[in-house]
Amino acid sequence: MEHKEINITDKFKILGAKYDDSDIPNFLSTLNTWVKYKNALKKIDGRNPNIPEALTEGIITKHFENTYRKIQVIKNGDKSLTKFDCYKEDTKEIIEVKGCSVTPDLTSWSPKPFFDFFCFVDFSTLDGKYKIYKINITSEELKNLKVNKNGETFQDQINSKRRPRFSVYENFIDCKKHCDGNPLYTGDLNQEI
Repeated sequence: MEHKEINITDKFKILGAKYDDSDIPNFLSTLNTWVKYKNALKKIDGRNPNIPEALTEGIITKHFENTYRKIQVIKNGDKSLTKFDCYKEDTKEIIEVKGCSVTPDLTSWSPKPFFDFFCFVDFSTLDGKYKIYKINITSEELKNLKVNKNGETFQDQINSKRRPRFSVYENFIDCKKHCDGNPLYTGDLNQEI
């Protein structure tokens, strides 16, 4: 893993992390520990925990060149930029990362997302295999997405003080909207060690 200070703008600077093949054993260990924890919670009727963002965001930086996971904000003179996951330094694009461990997914969103595109990491087989989809939609375009049968948009739910939730598979991947329906990358943490 490489750490680097990156100026996003004159007013905003982060400490970013770039992961590579040497981090695969740590990714696999994280996944396996999380699966054990998830299974243990089921035995006591515990709430299903989200897949660790360090895993999904780290996998994105491994596959996308010049891409860093936001570890820490160093300089924050632009408060609008704090809500993102990864930064692609060569193209200056902000990337939102979402992940799932079950299908169909139900993905939850922050009320103030800000990104140029987002990536969806599917770990639903829970055995180390994963798929990465690139969804070519901006945070501004996302606000107009209808997220339920009642016709409510993403922005309507935010205006009602609710966290928007919807299926990424249903709204983008399966219907090939803002995505060609094929994974950009596939991998297996067990085979990459």
